[in-house]
Amino acid sequence: MFEIGHISHPGRKRLLNEDTYDLDSASGLAVVVDGMGGPDAGDIAASFVRDQLRKGLQQGDSPSEALRNAGQALRIQRPQQGSQPSGASAIAARYSEDGLHLAWVGTCRAIFSDGRHFRTVAADAGAATAGKATGTGANVIQALGVTPTEKLCIFEARMAFRRGQSIMLCTDGMLEACSGPELEASLCDARLGAQEAVEILLMHALRGEANNNLTALLLRLA
Repeated sequence: MFEIGHISHPGRKRLLNEDTYDLDSASGLAVVVDGMGGPDAGDIAASFVRDQLRKGLQQGDSPSEALRNAGQALRIQRPQQGSQPSGASAIAARYSEDGLHLAWVGTCRAIFSDGRHFRTVAADAGAATAGKATGTGANVIQALGVTPTEKLCIFEARMAFRRGQSIMLCTDGMLEACSGPELEASLCDARLGAQEAVEILLMHALRGEANNNLTALLLRLA
């Protein structure tokens, strides 16, 4: 049985929330999406990707396949023009008591807690699918709808789940706004419910600058 907590907030500096998420607990599917593009409709791109991911996962796509197909669909639906195109980072997960299969592209991340410590989930060895990030700059944007499908660098991980362990899917805004001790205090305290944990993290984030949108979806195996 999974206990679930979820929250999304525009943060202190932005009027528009370009983050979104989706959850189908009956099917064991979870998605978090971070839109980019601001006035060029990053929120619309994020909503489109969210809906495409849900559709793909429900049809049986693996998380990485769902991400790749959603990115291709966004490029067809919204041809990119101008110097600031709209797109999205995303993380998609299929979960059950038998374990977790997740994939991500861009800046969205997964944080694992065993009830005592937490860590950022790293990709399985050799699990980067599709192309490698290429470009002239040191930091190359990887985003669904922006990066060509053949150059998307999608990472995957598979994990076992035990009672008391949890996984938090989140946008980079939440990680940037919360310190390590704050993450540990919220994610590793068994006295907190899943919803309480994400609400406390949001409270910590809003005490700081909270320059970006803030979204977290927490799954805990009870």
